[in-house]
Amino acid sequence: MPRNGSGTFNRVYDWTTDEANGINIEASRMDTEFDGIATALSNSIAKDGQTTITANIPFNSKKITGLANGSARTDSIALGQVQDNSYGALGTLGGSADTYTASPSPAITAYATGSEFNLKVNADNTGASTLNVSAVGAKDIKKYDGAGSKVDLEAGDLQQDQYYKVIYDGTDFILNNPESPYLKVTNLTKATTTTYGINYLPDQITISNGTDTEHDIDFTAGNFNFDDGSGQAVATALTKQLDSTFALGNNQGGMVNSESLPTDGTIALYGVSNADGSIVDFIATTTLDGSTIASDPVVISNSLTKKRKIASLRTDGSSNIRVGDYTFFNGGYRFYYNNRVTVLSTGSPATVRTPFSVDCPPNTLANLDITLQDNDGSAVSIIIMEEELLDTLPDTSNSTVSADIDWISKVSDSFKTNNSSQLYYRSNDSSVLF
Repeated sequence: MPRNGSGTFNRVYDWTTDEANGINIEASRMDTEFDGIATALSNSIAKDGQTTITANIPFNSKKITGLANGSARTDSIALGQVQDNSYGALGTLGGSADTYTASPSPAITAYATGSEFNLKVNADNTGASTLNVSAVGAKDIKKYDGAGSKVDLEAGDLQQDQYYKVIYDGTDFILNNPESPYLKVTNLTKATTTTYGINYLPDQITISNGTDTEHDIDFTAGNFNFDDGSGQAVATALTKQLDSTFALGNNQGGMVNSESLPTDGTIALYGVSNADGSIVDFIATTTLDGSTIASDPVVISNSLTKKRKIASLRTDGSSNIRVGDYTFFNGGYRFYYNNRVTVLSTGSPATVRTPFSVDCPPNTLANLDITLQDNDGSAVSIIIMEEELLDTLPDTSNSTVSADIDWISKVSDSFKTNNSSQLYYRSNDSSVLF
């Protein structure tokens, strides 16, 4: 054997040894030696490409350098082709909208599970679509819905001159980046659980007094996120009659069962929906956290288990909705009474920390116009305090409003009310008009 199985060539005879042993050169011995050399050379790789490899060649962790780009499916591939994804790119598709074709070179002969292709679309799709690569056969192009199931493409999922990636899963091509992806309800960007493939930005619902300004509230159309973070619902414009028990629909009752508009109280307005967003309405309650909504018979019978607080309102001494102007901004709202509401008027202000009620929902910012007249010949200071502020003796350095001898002082400022819609005040002089 000219090679020993590890690639080492071994001579058959040693001429020096033969000479020392008195063995002359013989034709048979020469033939044997050169036959071994010929066999070794025949088993070597010819650089001109004549040799056909008959077994795997271990390269012992060495590189093949200067390799040309492969061009046939049976060619080796250069690293640059891998980096450039030369054969995973189908280029611009052929065919027509919804029935797309691709002709890569070299052509593929079969679809392999897990194969990825990048492609440029030649025409917008109008609905369910197929892709046929190298005439192997048309396969459906699918995408995943929010539950992980494959569904057909929607119109506009593929748009002309845009790039997309598809992966063959053994049955269909799965589109990785559709223009209208399905979204799970937990990410709060899908408008309803029945309208898939559309991303709605929050369209805030606003309110105003209805035809019966003392008892009705108009809700504009819009959408609201469920307060449990499970999704979003789309609401149509509705007028709700808060002096009647809740019923579904426009110009129907709006108050939670067994509740009524309070006297000098606060009501909370909620959007309510069933889980899939197919039934959406508005309801009012005197329970500001909305806990009594779940026990309303209409809510129960229609499975309106999802809700979101829209706004809070105040009523007057006749249990009528206080009329005003509503301004919505950045997810919140501001309410101004049409008629000035006096919350504190005294000719003898307290000189100790004293609570007073404000006609606004609890835990909100109340904008107060404060007038102080000093009529007793001495300087006076009054401080308005939020509940969290420690009791403080007012003076000219820390007061909300101050006045000197026979002066009238006016200020406007905002304060956060407590859970009972209260603020606190204290004066350093009880003999003034406040």
